[in-house]
Amino acid sequence: MFDKRPRKTFRQLFGEKQVFTPCVWDCYSAKAAEMAGFEAILLSGASLGFSMSGVPDMGLHNQEELVWATDRISDYSPLPLIIDADDCFGDVAQAYRTCRRLAKAGAAAILLEDTPNERGYARFGRAMEKATLEGKLDGNIDHPVVSQELWLAKIKAALDACADTDCVVIARTESKLEKGLDDAIERCVKAEELGAEMTYVHGLRTLEECQKVNKALPGWKMFGDIAVVNGKPFVELEDIGALGFNLVTMHYLEKGSMYGMMDFGKRVFGEMSTRYSDDHDMGGYSREEQRNLLERDIGWMDAEEEWKRI
Repeated sequence: MFDKRPRKTFRQLFGEKQVFTPCVWDCYSAKAAEMAGFEAILLSGASLGFSMSGVPDMGLHNQEELVWATDRISDYSPLPLIIDADDCFGDVAQAYRTCRRLAKAGAAAILLEDTPNERGYARFGRAMEKATLEGKLDGNIDHPVVSQELWLAKIKAALDACADTDCVVIARTESKLEKGLDDAIERCVKAEELGAEMTYVHGLRTLEECQKVNKALPGWKMFGDIAVVNGKPFVELEDIGALGFNLVTMHYLEKGSMYGMMDFGKRVFGEMSTRYSDDHDMGGYSREEQRNLLERDIGWMDAEEEWKRI
């Protein structure tokens, strides 16, 4: 009746292979990722901010909103859900509380970064994009981070918060942007020594940088937001997979969903009719198949009828 497919834990899935993981923001985007064949999903802070509040990625959503979204998506989707928790909304005690609540809400893994309260890609994104095009993204971006001591204390608190759960803490540093790669590696080495099972040096852009990170950090690693510059990706998945980068993330659903809604909207508005939408085969799906795609087939209607039988 209901969807009772077993959900793999983060450790089970990422211990097996490299997993290419898209960013999502709600149940529908999570379903689209699942239907496309992806095996894990990441709740993006940027995407959540736009979805819930219509604001750029400036870290403006709060703990309650993040826990709310985590609970609903993890309850709905059978895929392991990784949470972008930014700086965990405050000091060391707040990091513990945030991670504890997210783990209870169904998070498979939590990203905890070393940014201060002013966080989010929108605050430094233009400078980062310009530096990427110039081929350098190392110590040349005005992007402050908190001290190693504070970040490591928060990592330690997060590990305690998730100690009796299946949730994995991912130690994310953004210090490479302003302080350089060596500083970022040093932070992650110390986080790994504390017990972090996966590390993430934000801003890697070349295979040589990945090789340097792997030499110091032989454990699980994340590569965030593989994108294409001048028609070529920063790195090839196979190459970094051999170096232990078994979580690789990217954004694509935001652009895809917006284009789809705009395309349908322009047709429907232009014709003043839903004919285009009603007759669209979504790439060759029958009406019944479309219904199953759009309305998760878990037997709610049948269940309600059964519950009514006394």
